[in-house]
Amino acid sequence: MDRQCRIRGRDRTRAQALTEFALVFPIMFLVIAGIIQYGLIFWAQNTLTQVARDTGRWAATQQSCDPSTETTPVVATANSIASASSLLGYSGGWTSPANVVVAWTTDSGSCPPIGNQEVSYVTITLHHNVPVFFPWLPGVSGSLSTQTQFRMEPISG
Repeated sequence: MDRQCRIRGRDRTRAQALTEFALVFPIMFLVIAGIIQYGLIFWAQNTLTQVARDTGRWAATQQSCDPSTETTPVVATANSIASASSLLGYSGGWTSPANVVVAWTTDSGSCPPIGNQEVSYVTITLHHNVPVFFPWLPGVSGSLSTQTQFRMEPISG
C-alpha cells in the first residue's frame, strides 16, 4: 500500500510539471521568437545601410551626374554589392526607382565639381523588404529603408 501511494505521488509530480510546461511554453516561445525576428530585422537594416554606403562611395567617384545615363550603373553597382553581402531576403533584382533612388545635387553649379571650391552630392536611397517569420509581432512590417549622401569627387585635371 505504501508503494502504491509513492507511485501515485510520482505521477502527480509528472502531471504537474507537464501542466506548468504547457502554461509557460507559449510565453517563452513568443519571447524567443520576438528576439529572433527583431534580431534578423536589425541585421538586415545594418547590412542595407552598408550596401547604401558602399554604393554611395562608388557613385561619388564617378565623373558624371546625368540621371538619364548614370542611374543604371549605380543601380547595377547596388545590385552587385547587395548580392555579395549577407542581406536577408535579397533575391538578386533591385530596380530603380522601386528599390534604388539616386539623386545628384549641387551647391555651386557644376556636377561633378571642377575643383575643391565647388560642392556636389550624390544621395542613394535603398528600399528593401525583409521576410517576416512571425507576423503577429507588434511593429514588424519587414519594410526597410536607408539613405546616404556623399560629396562628389572633383574632376581631376
